[in-house]
Amino acid sequence: MKLTEAQRNAVKYDGHTFITACPGSGKTRTLIAKLLRGVDEVRGTSRRIACITYTNAGVYEIEKRLRAYGKTGDDDYCDISTIHAFCLNNILHYFYWRLPAYKSGFTILPSDSDRYREIVTDICNDYGLKTKDHERFEQLNRQPDGTPIVSEPLTLEIAFKFWERLQLEGFIDFTNIIYYSYRLMVDWPAITHTLACRFAWFLVDEFQDTSALQVEILRFIAGCSRSKFFLVGDPYQSIFGFAGAKPGLMEEFVNEIGAERGFKLLTNFRSSERIIAQAERLCPRNPAMTAGGDAIHFTEIPRYIHATTAFEAITDYFIPIIDELGINYGETAILAPWWIKLLNLGRQLRNYGIPIIGPGARPYKRKHLFALLAEQICAYIEHPQPDMIPQIERELFMLLNNVTGSLNFKVYTYKGRTTVYRLIRKGNDLRIKYTSGVEWLEHAVQEFSNILYTNEFLPSSAIHLLSESVDDMLKDMVKNKVDIENLTVSDLGLFASTKNNMRLRTIHRAKGLEFDAVAIIDLHDGRIPDFRAVTQEQFAESRRLLYVAMTRARRVLMYITDAENWRNVPSPYLSNDVLGLID
Repeated sequence: MKLTEAQRNAVKYDGHTFITACPGSGKTRTLIAKLLRGVDEVRGTSRRIACITYTNAGVYEIEKRLRAYGKTGDDDYCDISTIHAFCLNNILHYFYWRLPAYKSGFTILPSDSDRYREIVTDICNDYGLKTKDHERFEQLNRQPDGTPIVSEPLTLEIAFKFWERLQLEGFIDFTNIIYYSYRLMVDWPAITHTLACRFAWFLVDEFQDTSALQVEILRFIAGCSRSKFFLVGDPYQSIFGFAGAKPGLMEEFVNEIGAERGFKLLTNFRSSERIIAQAERLCPRNPAMTAGGDAIHFTEIPRYIHATTAFEAITDYFIPIIDELGINYGETAILAPWWIKLLNLGRQLRNYGIPIIGPGARPYKRKHLFALLAEQICAYIEHPQPDMIPQIERELFMLLNNVTGSLNFKVYTYKGRTTVYRLIRKGNDLRIKYTSGVEWLEHAVQEFSNILYTNEFLPSSAIHLLSESVDDMLKDMVKNKVDIENLTVSDLGLFASTKNNMRLRTIHRAKGLEFDAVAIIDLHDGRIPDFRAVTQEQFAESRRLLYVAMTRARRVLMYITDAENWRNVPSPYLSNDVLGLID
C-alpha cells in the first residue's frame, strides 16, 4: 500500500498515537495500513484489533479495503464496527442479565421502526410537542452520570420518560446501548479487564466526534495498560455537539494517555486548489491545508446562486454545469443542514426525471421493515459487488431483531450467507418476471418470507409482519397520490443505482464522503449558523458544519439560497468578510 512519508511515520509508531487529519488526507488509507500492521502483531495469538468508526458506511469501507489489501483470514483478527456495535457485541450481549432493567433480555429499537415512532408520538402528545420535534429524540444522548443531553424543546423530564417507556416494553435505543455498557464496566471491572486483554490495539476514526460517555469507556480500557490507541481526528470537523461531542474531550484523552501527537496529515488529495482556498478562508489552519491530488488541476470557481426555489437553482445552474463537464450523477450530491428541505426537493427532482438517492427518492417512507431489507438486496442486484453482502446481512439481522425481539447471530454464519444469496436470486427472478411495482412487492414479500421461514430465520408467527409492512408501503403511496396501478418496478426506487444517482443528504450524513460536484442548499441565516446558536462554541460548530460540506467536493462547489425560505437572509459565512461571495 502506497503511503506518504507522514502517513508512513504515523503507522510505524508503536505507542499511543494521535493523528490530525484534514479532509481528503488519506486517513482511511492510513487507518487500514495500521490495521494490517496490528494484525501482523497479533497473528497466531488470541488477541484482536478493534477498529471503531463513526458510521456503518465507514465500517463497510474499511472492511472493503481490508479484503483488498489484507491476507485471507485477516478479518478473523479484526473487530471493525461502530462504537454502538462494539458495545453491543462485546459487552451488552454477554452481560445484559446483570442490569435490573434488562435482566430478561432486550430488543433494539431503531428510530425508523413503527413502534419507536408510536412511542415518540405518545410522548409528544403528552407534552404538547409538534411532529417536527420527533427527530429530537434521535439526538438524545447521556452524560456519564446518566444525565440526558437534550436539545430544545426536549427536557430532562421528557428524555427520562421516553427511556422509561422503552424499558417497560423491553426496548433499548442506541444511546442506552452505550450508557448501559458503560454502567456494566463501572460496576463490574472484570469486564473492562477482559476487553483490554482481548484487544491489543484500539483504532478510532473520527475521534473528534466521540462523546464524553464514549471517552469514558475508552478511558477505562486505557487504564488497564494492556491496549494501545491509534486515534485519528480533526477538530475542524467536529459537528456532533448535539450528541455530546466536543473537541476538548479529544484533547483531554490524548493528553491523558500520553499519545504522540506530532503526526499531521495536512495535504488534501481530494479537492481543487480553489475549493481548498475557500475552506481555508472559512476555517484557517496553522499550518494551512494544501492541495496534493489530481484535483489540483481543476479550475472551476465555487459559485453562489440565489434563486426563487432550490429546485430552480439545481435545474437551471447545477445540473447544466455537471452535464457540461460530463460528470456522472452518481458522483454528485446535494447537501442541506436539514432533511426537510431535501425531502421536498427530492420529490421535485424525481418527478423531473433526475435519478436520485435520499429523501424524496421513494414514493413511500423508508421506515417500513420490508423496504429496508429489499433496498439493500435490490441495490446488489443492480450492481453486484461482494462488499455489499455484509450490508445485506446487517439489514437482515436488524429486521429479524425487530420482528422477533431477539438477536439472531446465525445471520453471520454460512447458513445466513446462503440465505442472503437465495433472497438476491429470487429478487432478480421477480424483477425479470414483473414490471408492475405492486406485483413485484407483493410477490417479493411472499417469496422472501418463505425463504426466511424455510431457513429457520423467521417464525411463522412473524411472517404476517412483512406482508403488513408492504401494505403500509402501498398506503404511503396512495397517501402521496402515486398512481400505483401504473407504478413500475423502477418507480419504486428500490433498484436505485448508487453509481448513477445523485445523492441527497444532510451535511451530518455526508461526513466522510466525497463527490465530484456538490451543491449546498438552504444556506440561510438560522440554518447555518443554527437559529438556536447562542454560545461561541455553537457558532463555531455551525462554521465547521459548512466546512465539512464544502470539503466533500472535488471539482464543482455551489452555494445556494432561495426565496422560499421565510428568513431569506443568506448565511453570514457567505459574506465578503468570510468566503467573499456576497456583499
